[in-house]
Amino acid sequence: MNGMTTHPTSMSSAAVVLATVRAGTDRAGTNHGQHGQRANSGEQRAHGGGATAVTLDRPGSRLRPGVWQGLLSGLLAVAVTAVSIPLLATLYDVFVPLAFLLAATHAAALVLAPFRPRAAIALSAWSVLVTALLSLGASGLAGLAWPLPVVTLITALLVLVLIGLRGDVGTAVTALLVSTAAAWAPLVATLADGDLWATAVPNLLTYHSVAVLVTALSLVASRVIPRVTVAQ
Repeated sequence: MNGMTTHPTSMSSAAVVLATVRAGTDRAGTNHGQHGQRANSGEQRAHGGGATAVTLDRPGSRLRPGVWQGLLSGLLAVAVTAVSIPLLATLYDVFVPLAFLLAATHAAALVLAPFRPRAAIALSAWSVLVTALLSLGASGLAGLAWPLPVVTLITALLVLVLIGLRGDVGTAVTALLVSTAAAWAPLVATLADGDLWATAVPNLLTYHSVAVLVTALSLVASRVIPRVTVAQ
């Protein structure tokens, strides 16, 4: 029955054609599914939801230690400025605009200390010296802290701490020596005034001893906790 017999070559050709058609159908279905997934993803992105939504970590988790140190110095600067201005103007009879200038300059030194230590040293020393000289005419000065009013003393110490936390021993010692010299310098203008010397010497000795202590501790902290050190 030759009429009923199928040639092997014809059967192979038919199988190849059928396989090709099926592969094309499967590929088309796959492409259609991928296109649908892309469309759904595009809709999710358009609506800000779905698996493609961008999530953020909790606030502050990626802030570097230097940023936190800068924020801390900024907050301290605002606090000491708010206290220093009325203190200088009322108790030490400093002209109000000059009180603003002195407080702002010392606050700037506090902000710059972690990042620009040399500028911070200069500004802090200038503030200490000028504050002492301008407060010489205050009435009843013998009963006040002089030449370093309490807030000025605290601000100068904070500048030393922030500079010491950088871990640079030379810069920290320089800051200590310059601030001490600026604090003692006003006594030159009061050599003949025994009452001011009696007021100034305990104030200066207190500042000097605490300044040495906080400088040493901040340098030790910069070694024990390296992350607090700001990159130079």
